[in-house]
Amino acid sequence: MSNTQPGIIAVDKKGKQVLFLDPSTYETVATLQHFPTLPHELVLSPDGRTAYIPAYGDGIHGDNPHPNHVISVVDLVRRERLADIDIRPFESPHTLRFGPDGLLYICCENDSAVVIVDPKAARVAGNIPTGSNKTHRLAVLPGKQQIWTDNEEDASITVIDLTRRSRIGTVELPQAIAGIAASADEKWVVATSAESPVLFVIDTEHARLERTIELAGHSKGSQVTRYAPDGRTLIVIGDHEPVITLFDAALQTQRTVQVGNKPMDAAFSPDGSTVLVANEDDATLSVVDIGTATVRKTVTAGKGCETLAYF
Repeated sequence: MSNTQPGIIAVDKKGKQVLFLDPSTYETVATLQHFPTLPHELVLSPDGRTAYIPAYGDGIHGDNPHPNHVISVVDLVRRERLADIDIRPFESPHTLRFGPDGLLYICCENDSAVVIVDPKAARVAGNIPTGSNKTHRLAVLPGKQQIWTDNEEDASITVIDLTRRSRIGTVELPQAIAGIAASADEKWVVATSAESPVLFVIDTEHARLERTIELAGHSKGSQVTRYAPDGRTLIVIGDHEPVITLFDAALQTQRTVQVGNKPMDAAFSPDGSTVLVANEDDATLSVVDIGTATVRKTVTAGKGCETLAYF
């Protein structure tokens, strides 16, 4: 938790707004409206006081004819939008994460590049071509000083060295992928298949596919995968399928939970007892108990949230 008043921030993509929720009741307590089209993802600053929200455009992955080019900055203490960082000439910003150097690394899909933003100066500080087609998501491995990007159309992952700001390798996979995450010990990077219900486990030391795990509760490919902050739980979220899977840290056990329609992303509670899943087509959130792998509660939120975070 940060030193702000504890809360939850949710990006309501369908409503073009940002919600603040009470972390105990999940009720909406504040709303920021009129965001650039369309607010998609979310990352919090390392001190937990600021959120950065990319405006992707009005399309979808692979079909975004009117891409946007701004990152909105939201003060979590005052709960207000402070500014928009213009990243032109780069477009269609999607997943963004802070690196160990305090800079912001952003997948710009239409440019097939990771764009570097200095959040203090509020300007672009560089870019790293990924050598791929429409880089969509990324994972940061701070101990290795690396970024691994999900290149869905290419069925590949690009490995980037942050110290050199250059691509140092490519991991070829047997199917297109849609989500990516790194284990806490950075031994593995996991990627979800966009084509079938499997999870790819990649050995980061040798940058090669180590094993493939079938997702027993899924009937097709999935999308977002995310580790809990303590590294003990991995969530895999279905793609247009109302299901998630919870793995242990060793990826030895999996438990399936039914959630709402079109689950998009999730956030783990600070105490590690629950994970909050955003169901975009239902305009609901599923509060999933990790210990029992059951939905503890379902609440309404906005018009259709995609991404959320505790602060």
